[in-house]
Amino acid sequence: MNKRTIILAGMTVALMLAPQMCAEAIIVDHNCTNLSQIPDEWINQAKSDLHVAYQHTSHGSQLVTGMNALENFPAFGSTYEWSDSGASGLDFDDYGISGCADLSQGDCIDENGVTPWVTATRNLLNNTDNYHVNVIMWSWCSIDGHNITRYLENMEILVAEYSKGGSNPRAAEHPVKFVFMTGHAQGQGEGGFIHTANEQIRQHCLDNGRILFDFADIENYDPNGNYYYDKPMWDDLDYNSGRANNWGQEWCTNNSGSELEQLTTGGGVSGYSGCTACAHSNGPGSDNLARINCVLKGRGVWHMMARLAGWDGGQEPVCGDVTGEGEVDTTDLVLLLKHCVNPAGNPIAHECTGDVDSNGYINILDVRMLMEHIADPGAYPLNCSC
Repeated sequence: MNKRTIILAGMTVALMLAPQMCAEAIIVDHNCTNLSQIPDEWINQAKSDLHVAYQHTSHGSQLVTGMNALENFPAFGSTYEWSDSGASGLDFDDYGISGCADLSQGDCIDENGVTPWVTATRNLLNNTDNYHVNVIMWSWCSIDGHNITRYLENMEILVAEYSKGGSNPRAAEHPVKFVFMTGHAQGQGEGGFIHTANEQIRQHCLDNGRILFDFADIENYDPNGNYYYDKPMWDDLDYNSGRANNWGQEWCTNNSGSELEQLTTGGGVSGYSGCTACAHSNGPGSDNLARINCVLKGRGVWHMMARLAGWDGGQEPVCGDVTGEGEVDTTDLVLLLKHCVNPAGNPIAHECTGDVDSNGYINILDVRMLMEHIADPGAYPLNCSC
């Protein structure tokens, strides 16, 4: 055994014993509201695999209102079907966690030394009748003035206890995914508490590989990508001083006949009367075009469900990026080695990304080449077929 092989073997063992880096964050924001991007197979996979418990008050209901609009839109058939009980479509238990109304009302410490919503979540998940639940979502009412550090710390308590590898016994066979969430606009603009709070949550999720439904970001942009939060903007999509404009009204008026406008209004669609009352985002006036806010959030929910079911978000494969995180690093090296030993138990995002020498199959030589590439990318380029 030559010196190079000995070094390779030693580094490989060290990598396998080292703590794994955080998984890639899943951020669902205004870029994630185009249903045409989601392959049907991942919608169906979400219906098959996911069992969601969601707790909220009025603002949080915007997600559900939007989901209802998609479910009822005739052109979609049963694609976006869901039910509280899981009897048909996606198992999405609305108001599914008793014991605390929402994150805003639960912003305190209870007799258990955690927030009331942590206690409520524990009570739900520790009940063996609920071992099927594998996604937990909590939303804010108003996030303004609340303790964001406490929110993040308490979410991490739940992650540490119930996610894959967690300390709670149920995590071994019934792990849970936890969805973080930002809070809605209230006319403060970028200099206010809400923007800073939302930015803190976003950065935490990026830094720690968490799942974020970016409630705020989805309403801050119209479907053309125009940004309104700095105008300032409110939760009903009004913007500018004196709430003089409404981007929902403007966009729908300018895009009459589009699928998104029809989902909002029902205009020209037989058997569909549009998105029903959208909490805090009806109007302006009787046309109720601000209800596009709910429709976009409903679309975002289905994007997130597909991601949680395993969809990569439509990313193009990157040679050597076997984890599907978008970059090549030591986490890819560890997974590739484990895949060589046990392919079924350690699947990779795209098979072609692991065949870095492009010889048609994956073996230890690919591990060696990937290790050399990570150490010196210029001297050891990768050569995948994808």
